[in-house]
Amino acid sequence: MTRTLVTRLGLAAALAAYWVPAAADETPYGKGMTEANKERLVLDDMEDVSDWYNGSPEETTIAASDRYAKGGHRAILFENVVDHTKGEENYPVGWPRTGKDLVREDLSNWSGHDFFECWIYVETSRQRLPKKPLGVGFYHTGHKRSSHFPLAEVKKDAWAKIVIPVAELLDPADVRRVQFNISESDYKHGDRVDFYIDELALTRFVEPAIAELKLERKILFSRDRVLRAEYELVGYEDLDTTTVELAIGRDNESPAATVSGAAARRGELVLPLEARTSPGTYRATLDLRDNKRRLIDRKQVEFRVIAGPFDVE
Repeated sequence: MTRTLVTRLGLAAALAAYWVPAAADETPYGKGMTEANKERLVLDDMEDVSDWYNGSPEETTIAASDRYAKGGHRAILFENVVDHTKGEENYPVGWPRTGKDLVREDLSNWSGHDFFECWIYVETSRQRLPKKPLGVGFYHTGHKRSSHFPLAEVKKDAWAKIVIPVAELLDPADVRRVQFNISESDYKHGDRVDFYIDELALTRFVEPAIAELKLERKILFSRDRVLRAEYELVGYEDLDTTTVELAIGRDNESPAATVSGAAARRGELVLPLEARTSPGTYRATLDLRDNKRRLIDRKQVEFRVIAGPFDVE
């Protein structure tokens, strides 16, 4: 993923260990971490950009353009000729910008979504873009309350998809403005740089899916008695009725140990290892199951077991 979803993971309570046969032939029925599993709320399709402001009219032109469009017929053209002598009186080398206020309440609360997404195409007189060609800011109610992100992924003469986790915003429940800007200090005087911005949307995963599986350690000693794994799930439908199962084993063998518990959006599973584990390469498998025990999603991570300093062969 372009930016990690993970913050510090919490602990899942009431985990019960038990032994089950392998289910290697099962195929997850869920859509997983795919675009097909996403639901979209359009913030602006950019067909009409009359409600976008121009924060730097000395250097910037704002217009709806049909030269490039990712969806529909038009995109907003954020057109800039960098001038290190114009702009605000105290800041001639400034921040050309354009933005939009989110006046509708149903568009300002982003807490129920996973990502802010948009598409950006760049034309420029430069041979290559600077390291920080563009930024986006999200403004919240209150004095100097905002969240800013550099968009290093935009490319010259190509579309780039921008994906920002909503969880990384200062206040996802209160987003009052979206604003794109450049810093003229990153450009030379006289540079031309034009951004075509299209398809602003909020997205979220619908069906439960496994976003990440991490082991506390990727190398264990054969006499270790626990394996700890952290996970993160996405999806807003039926997550409260799903379970997670963690198993370890080798290829074509029944699992050596398994533990399960109620699914949490972020959680930890602690797998007891009751017997000595032989050295070798193992696979940790996290299964996500519905209330009928059908497999929704699966993620695997390899780890190694080595002989400890006091093991005697």
